[in-house]
Amino acid sequence: MSIGLPVDIVNSPCLKREHHQRDGFRNPPGSAHPRDGRYSVEMLSLLAELAIGGNRPFDYPETHVLARNSAVPGLQSTTPAITWLGQAAFYLQLGSLNVVTDPFLSHRASPFSFSGPKRLVPAPLRLNDLPRLDVIVLSHNHYDHLDLQALKRWPDKAVTVVVPLGVGSLLRKIGYSQVIEMDWYQEVALDGGVLTCLPAYHFSGRSIGDSNKTLWSSFAIKTSQASVYFTGDSGYGSEFKRIGELLGPFDVGLMPIGAYAPRHVMARVHMNPEEAVLAGQDIGAKVIVPMHWGTIRLTNEPMWEPSYRFHRALQDLGAAGQQFAVGETRTIEVLHSVI
Repeated sequence: MSIGLPVDIVNSPCLKREHHQRDGFRNPPGSAHPRDGRYSVEMLSLLAELAIGGNRPFDYPETHVLARNSAVPGLQSTTPAITWLGQAAFYLQLGSLNVVTDPFLSHRASPFSFSGPKRLVPAPLRLNDLPRLDVIVLSHNHYDHLDLQALKRWPDKAVTVVVPLGVGSLLRKIGYSQVIEMDWYQEVALDGGVLTCLPAYHFSGRSIGDSNKTLWSSFAIKTSQASVYFTGDSGYGSEFKRIGELLGPFDVGLMPIGAYAPRHVMARVHMNPEEAVLAGQDIGAKVIVPMHWGTIRLTNEPMWEPSYRFHRALQDLGAAGQQFAVGETRTIEVLHSVI
């Protein structure tokens, strides 16, 4: 694959690099910073609560997860299509470019095999089921987004991997050779498409000592046949309108709807379902597809509540959206049928 170098997009709002700090990175100017004492104490309290009951099973309808024999055929779409792999993981067949985002497919989102958030619904598909993979896009280094065990199992370590600043070393350590690190409002041209790294309201870290040392991002993925906005992990803020003005509209917006409670703790880093719909409208998404829910328990809202609130928000705000089953593929043409 022919790969260009990341360049600042025309009229980039981030040329001053105000999100760069001496000790790492921060959220867009004017937004709350998630690294303060009170936030840290409340987050530790939430983690302790989840350590006790976070991995209890939850009842979900059979239609929430496809059987493997039903999921695999969708990977061979002849027109632009999207497959949800659970959490923030998608397989995007965009004609000239096939992309996987944040492929969390392991048993736990944790550095430990015996502890940490457990996947509560099965993953019907694996990376080696994908018929073709051109690019892996990783939004940040949290364990439910950057799954090293799954990435180690992918045999083609020469595949292009696009990551935010500072994340690349993790991929190089496990053998990936084509790693592109990007800053906000930079774009890179690939064979068949353009990827743009964009802001998100979140944080990063995989251990106690590396908080916010690497960047977190959302991404715009565009080919001649389709355009998709992938939020990654984010709270809500004014950057979404700016993204829509600069790069919208998008055929599909992949928006996170879960892990939002308690609100006074999570609002800075995770949007709720209503904000997800607003953000989808801000970027100009023709159809909003929910993600970051119904897979693992990261916070204390009921597991199925995000779905109910998402559908109500679509109706209240006059937006178009479609909810996927884990493992399900839908073509962009079918997604647009709800508009």
